Order: sequence, then C-alpha cells, then structure tokens
Amino acid sequence: MHTTTESRRHRSPADRVGWTVRLAAGLLLAGLLTACGGDSDDGEGATSSPSTSPTSSTSSAEVAAADLDAAALDATSYASTSVEGHDLVPGSSVEVTFDGDTMSAYAGCNTLFGPFEVDGSMLAWSGPPAATMMMCEPELMDQDQWLSDLLTTGVTATQADGALTWEADGVVIELASAPSEDLDSLLGATWTVLGTVSDGAVSRLPVDTRRPRLDVAADGLSRVFTGCRSGRTTVRVDGASLAFANTSVQQGRCTGAAGKTEREVLALLDGTADNVELHDSLLVVTKGGRGLFFQVR
Repeated sequence: MHTTTESRRHRSPADRVGWTVRLAAGLLLAGLLTACGGDSDDGEGATSSPSTSPTSSTSSAEVAAADLDAAALDATSYASTSVEGHDLVPGSSVEVTFDGDTMSAYAGCNTLFGPFEVDGSMLAWSGPPAATMMMCEPELMDQDQWLSDLLTTGVTATQADGALTWEADGVVIELASAPSEDLDSLLGATWTVLGTVSDGAVSRLPVDTRRPRLDVAADGLSRVFTGCRSGRTTVRVDGASLAFANTSVQQGRCTGAAGKTEREVLALLDGTADNVELHDSLLVVTKGGRGLFFQVR
C-alpha cells in the first residue's frame, strides 16, 4: 500500500471542476479500496538455484522503479496491447488519456475520469473517479468497476519508448502510445444531449423535457434544437477542443424545465470549451465547470 506526500500530489485546479463529475445514485463507482501489501522478498536466494535468485523470484513491480514523471504524461494517450492476470471482455481494451491534471480511462463502456496523483512510481486517482452513465452489457460494466478499483488503489507505472506499463496485484498491462480521438469525426454527425454537467454533478434531463440536439454539417454549420426553440450555430474543431460561434435561436420565451435546459445549451454554445472528452459515441463538453454530455451518431 502506498502513501502519498503532498509535494508529489498531482491535483486538479478549480477550473477543471467539470471533469470531476459525480455519478448519479446507483452508478457511483467504488471509493478507495484498501491496498494489499505485496509479499516481502527476503533477498536470500541461493546463487546456485535460478528459482531462488532475486532476478527470477522478484517481479519488476517489486524492484525499485524510477519515479514516474507526471509532466511527461500530459497530452498523451495509450491503449493496451496486452493484459496479464485479468481476462478482458473479448473485443475490448484499456485506454487512458492524460490531459493536464486529469486522467481519463476507458474499458469498453463508460469513460472514467478525475484528477490523479503520482507518488514515486505509483499512479492513482487522487479521489473516487467520476464517470459517464451509459448502460452497457453487464460484463463491460463489471470491467469498468475493475478498472476503477485498479486505478483507485494505484498501479506501479513505468514509461519508456512511447509505452506505459502498469503493474498491480498480479496484473500487468502493457499500453502503447495511441492518438487521441479525432474530433473531426464529430463533424457531419448528430449530437443528442443526454444530460448536463453543473458544479461537479452529472444530471439526466428532466423526463418532461425534449432532448436538445445539434445536427452538425461537415463544414461545421449546425442546426440547433435547445429543447425548446430551434436555431443555428457554428462548430469548429480547435486543436483538442471545440469552439462555438454565431449561435442564434428563434424568438420566443421558454419556461420551466425546458427553459433551464435551454440556458445550459446556449451557455455552452458560446466560445471555446475548456475540456472535451470523446470515446466512441459518447462526448462530454464542459466550460467553466458546466456543460453537456452527448451521444453522437
């Protein structure tokens, strides 16, 4: 079990509160787990017997590992090439992205994300991670839980030659450098709002509210439905972010739940987003701690 020191903690500043969204009731991922101490190595292996030598009996996780450089992880993405000690759901993989103070991970269903910390060679979330709320097959949701537990407890991580290796509790995951999701794929698609992000909490839309939607053309010109009124906006891919401009809606007045949802939509469709996270068909966009999560088709 590792302990953290304040000087090595890699924490999220206030302007990244949109990443630390909490799960709705019933889908909150597990909190901190008690890490199990590894078997001790007495270091008394006989040199005449390979089976008792330190080289053969000591795993690389037990050998003193070089400190992990948190700064070197920034703006990098990795995907698993092999997993030992755990059977992944067929056709799935483990993916991880580091963006400033945020680590997001994906194992085939929901995106898990939150601020992380580095303590020597140990890598872990600095608190219970948050997640999106897509319903998947039970095997994939169990795999989400497994990955959440693994990174909450912490892994011994080594980084070399564009690759990342995680080791913990008999599990060894080899990850190779991978490009981030191509945000250009969002152009020419329909984005349907599933819920809102506000003050660090994710909320589904009220049941009596029509779902807001963006029909985004290949050139970024988009039709908007706010859940109450129709309009237009322009979407532009700006590096690893999205920028919205020239948003306008029909005249009229929206009240109640529809009016509240429309305000959330229009607030996001004004300027450049602070954070954008895309995994398969799920898109999370936040700005100033508020935002929306969409299903993209």
